[in-house]
Amino acid sequence: MNKKLSILTTAALFISTAAVIFISCSKDDDPTPDPVMVATSIELFSGGSQTAFAEEALENAIEVMVKDQEGNAFAGQIVNFAVTEGSVSAATATTDANGKASTTWTLGATEGTQTLTVTGTSTLVDSPLNVTATAELKPVIGDFYKGGVVFYIDETEIHGLVCAVSDQSSDAAWGCEGTGITGADGTTIGTGEQNTIDIEAECTDAGTAADICANLSLNGFNDWFLPSKDELNEIYLNKATINTAATANGGAVFADDVYWASSEGTDTGAWSNLFTVGGQYGNPKTTLNCVRAVRAF
Repeated sequence: MNKKLSILTTAALFISTAAVIFISCSKDDDPTPDPVMVATSIELFSGGSQTAFAEEALENAIEVMVKDQEGNAFAGQIVNFAVTEGSVSAATATTDANGKASTTWTLGATEGTQTLTVTGTSTLVDSPLNVTATAELKPVIGDFYKGGVVFYIDETEIHGLVCAVSDQSSDAAWGCEGTGITGADGTTIGTGEQNTIDIEAECTDAGTAADICANLSLNGFNDWFLPSKDELNEIYLNKATINTAATANGGAVFADDVYWASSEGTDTGAWSNLFTVGGQYGNPKTTLNCVRAVRAF
C-alpha cells in the first residue's frame, strides 16, 4: 500500500468512527424514560361548609379532585367516602376524565359539625381529606329561632311563623276608622303579611298597629308584620310556651289584655284577641290595644 492510499484509509476510518459516536449520542436515543404518573393528592373541589337540617341531604354534592405529582387531574382513581353518622349516596367512586368524583351526603341526627372523610387507594392511602358540614335541628314550637319564638310550623316541618319576644306597643289603634282597606281581610294563617302590606298602602295614619310592625327591625330581621286573625289565635293557643321562651331570651310575657290582628272586619272595626281567657271579636279601629309582631321563616 502506498503512502497516499494509507492516508485516505485512515481518514475514512476516522470519519466513520465520529459518525457512530454522533449517532449514539443522538437525543432520539436518550434511554431516560418519562416519569410514571401516579395519584398523589385529594382536594375538595366543591360542596364544602354547607348547612342543612339533621337527617336531610345537603343541597350540593361533595365533589373532590385527585391530582398527580405534577398537579394535573388524575382519572381512574378509586376514592372512598365515609361518615361517622348519616349516609352517602356513593361510598366508592372512580374519578372521571377531569379527575373528579362526587357523592351526596345525608347528615346524621346530631346537631352541630359533622365530618365526611375521603380516602384513596395505593399512593393515596396516606392522604385523607376531611369535609365538614353543619347539622341544624328542625324547629319546634317554643324554640327561639330566626329572630323570635316559634308558634306555628307548617306541613314542611321547616317553615312557619315566629313572634317577637315582647310587645311592640300596649296602646296602638288599628287605624283608618271609617275607611275600608282593600285586601286586608285575610283571616287564615299565611295572610297576615299581605294584610299588613295592604294596610300600609292605603292607611296613612301614623303609629297604627300594622305600621309599628312593618317598620320594626329586631334581631337582624326587618320583615315583621301584624298577625292575621288565625295567626293571632295560634299565638294565644301557645301563649304559655311562648312566654317561657320569650323571658329566657330577654323578652316578656303577654299582657292580660287585648291584642290586634291585621284582619279587617268592617270599615269601622277589625279582629282582636283577648289574651286572658281567649276569644276573638271585632273591635273598633280606634281602640288602643296591644301589638305583638310576627314574621315568617
